[in-house]
Amino acid sequence: MRSILVGLDGSDDCLSAIEHGISWAQRFDCLLVGIGVVDEPAIRGSQPKGKVSPSYQAAYDRLLTDTRHEVEQALERFAIRCSNEQVSFKLLEDEGQPCERILTELQRYDLLILGCRTHFRHASGQHPCHTLQDVLRDASRPVVVAPKSLATGPRKGVVVAYDGSVQAARALHAFLATGIASIGPIHIVTIHPDSSVEAARVADRAVEFLRFHNIDADRVPIVGDSAGRRFLNYALENNAELLVMGAYGQAKVKEFFFGSATCTALKESSVPLFLFH
Repeated sequence: MRSILVGLDGSDDCLSAIEHGISWAQRFDCLLVGIGVVDEPAIRGSQPKGKVSPSYQAAYDRLLTDTRHEVEQALERFAIRCSNEQVSFKLLEDEGQPCERILTELQRYDLLILGCRTHFRHASGQHPCHTLQDVLRDASRPVVVAPKSLATGPRKGVVVAYDGSVQAARALHAFLATGIASIGPIHIVTIHPDSSVEAARVADRAVEFLRFHNIDADRVPIVGDSAGRRFLNYALENNAELLVMGAYGQAKVKEFFFGSATCTALKESSVPLFLFH
């Protein structure tokens, strides 16, 4: 890992993302890149691109100026924070649909860090926007979601939520590729509704994969349901520093009706989430 992109939306929710980015930039000697996006399409609304009606022009110009000023302030605060911590950094100010611009710029970097709630969309200050969820579904790189408040006490080690799915396998491979497996002991946690033997068999695949790369990992087979909450509980009980998961393993319709481990983790985790779809 040589570079980390951090999404800056100017909200309190992104503060922990900045702190997490600084911590990892220091730890792994990375370039930290802060991106702020001016959501011009939302300000323009239904107006054709490049054309704004005369009756809306004054309001459009004011909103665009105010939004640019807010983005510049967020970037300035990020620069000051990085300078104070002596972290190498770069600033990106972009304009367009936030998810699209973040995904495009992410192709340049190894990892993206976002807050657990995002406020990139214009006028989303009071209510979070869907940028985080949209980015998670289409990101070409892993996304680390930093909770607004971290679990207290010293944290060490990684919990890998492994269910044998393609998403879980991809997430584990992406985690290995970043080179951050050195942050502590790795626990492969697998949950099966009624068989610890079957859970252990699934976990063995992940353990052996890591062993080929000279990385030891413990397998933790668990019998039960409510996988998302069980993964979280195990991470908290064992003071994990990071929880690795495949993002959105179920079909969208099934997620809507029954939820998913990803949705549960995003809502409830006080441990940073390493997610890849």
